[in-house]
Amino acid sequence: MNAADIAVEICIASAEEALRFSAFVQAFLSRNGFPFVMIHNAPDLSGERRKVVFEDAGVGRKFAREWRLDRLAACGA
Repeated sequence: MNAADIAVEICIASAEEALRFSAFVQAFLSRNGFPFVMIHNAPDLSGERRKVVFEDAGVGRKFAREWRLDRLAACGA
């Protein structure tokens, strides 16, 4: 399995979302037994990007799914 299979790209749209993302990561890790994770910052012109890489692809997919749901809920969708 290569790193692309277990990496989740996140784009942070605002300072408020950056705080939500930080709290979300902490809560996710706690709920899931603190799996090994690396988070890389990659600022660009369209906002801040985070590359979240879990050792286990299943945990990475779960993280991506839960973050999308959290983001939708924050938007009122």
